[in-house]
Amino acid sequence: MGKITVEEISRKEFSFANKGYNQKEVDDFLDDICDEIERMENEIMDLKQKTTAVRTAAPQQDSAVSAKNEESFREVLAMAVQVKEETLRKAREDAEAIRAKAETEASERLDGLAEERKKLEAQVAALKQTAADYRTRFEALLQAQQEALEKASDLF
Repeated sequence: MGKITVEEISRKEFSFANKGYNQKEVDDFLDDICDEIERMENEIMDLKQKTTAVRTAAPQQDSAVSAKNEESFREVLAMAVQVKEETLRKAREDAEAIRAKAETEASERLDGLAEERKKLEAQVAALKQTAADYRTRFEALLQAQQEALEKASDLF
């Protein structure tokens, strides 16, 4: 994966699995964020080493120019650290928001399924009662028919 930007982190959407977000997908994305932050930290370390090497290798030039360059390097490093901290903070916020949303949606879905189950159980119970009523009426009808046949057979 290439460089990750703050914009990509804020736009990232995850697909849903059976009970919320796909955990592997979220974990993989957060791993990518961590890898990018490590890369940035390594780049900062490399720049620090290069700065140190340039300072020691270069002959002492005009001290005003060196001080100005050093101040510029410090500003760049400070900005890089600030971007890193902001990226980490935003990634943590996004991850927490995703987790909270997933938990809420999973809970709502489970509640909906429980309600649906209660309705279906009530329908099954009503159907069982209706079947029992029909059976009782059918048995009574058969009994009446059998009695009528017995009375009719007495006539012949």
